[in-house]
Amino acid sequence: MSLFALVPPLAQSWGMLVAMEAVFLVYVLISFVRVLNYATGQMRKGQLIDGLHSPLRFSISHFSGWLFALCVLGLLFLQSPLYMILVVVGLTGFLMESQRTAKEQFGLDRLPLGRIVKWSVLVCGAVIFVELPLSQLVDWTMNAIHLPHPEQESVEVFRQINRPGQIIGFLVQAVLISPMIEELFFRGFLLTFLKNYTNTWLALILSAGVFAFAHANLGSVLQLWLLGVVLGIAYENTGSILLPMGIHACWNFLTAISLLLDRGGS
Repeated sequence: MSLFALVPPLAQSWGMLVAMEAVFLVYVLISFVRVLNYATGQMRKGQLIDGLHSPLRFSISHFSGWLFALCVLGLLFLQSPLYMILVVVGLTGFLMESQRTAKEQFGLDRLPLGRIVKWSVLVCGAVIFVELPLSQLVDWTMNAIHLPHPEQESVEVFRQINRPGQIIGFLVQAVLISPMIEELFFRGFLLTFLKNYTNTWLALILSAGVFAFAHANLGSVLQLWLLGVVLGIAYENTGSILLPMGIHACWNFLTAISLLLDRGGS
């Protein structure tokens, strides 16, 4: 039985979908106002990135760092899941070389769980508030210049699966595994590694750009670049990789739920 057989008929579900959309819009608006208020206060102090809680840099050779980065990115562009294994193995080796634990390097105990959940939900909502019109603008522009921009491959795959077991497995990967592995690499490693060659802001922007293009989808580059910058700011401000992981997980979760509702409604 398809999971979508549990969705009520359109005539019955229309009111529920409208109500859910209204609640969602209220959520993103409140999140945006809350995060904007916090960011404005920080900027007035000149501390949008205060540097007091910046994550530690790996004590590794430049050759090892660049080789690791190029290998992971190569596997990513080839759409090979082996990049996940390489990230775990490589970072484990770098931790041993730096003589640090994962808790020390990635700030696993810097923030209480409640604060991680709260700010993950708020920041994700604030980003979505900005991303909604940005996505519309990108879509309109690409249509105007007749530039093909199909959906991301993962989204297309998700639209094609119907069995509950497959959907749950996809959600586990999208909401738990992918955010963890991608944040360990792009923020936990690449952002801090690039800081060896430039200042924090440029390293943040460059790592976010690599993150965006690594998803190999032209239509989502600007949106993912913005998301990457926000994730980098969250990591730099707290030194805890758990916060960008949480934001990333919320982003993927809400994207998956919107796709499920879209399929169920239609």
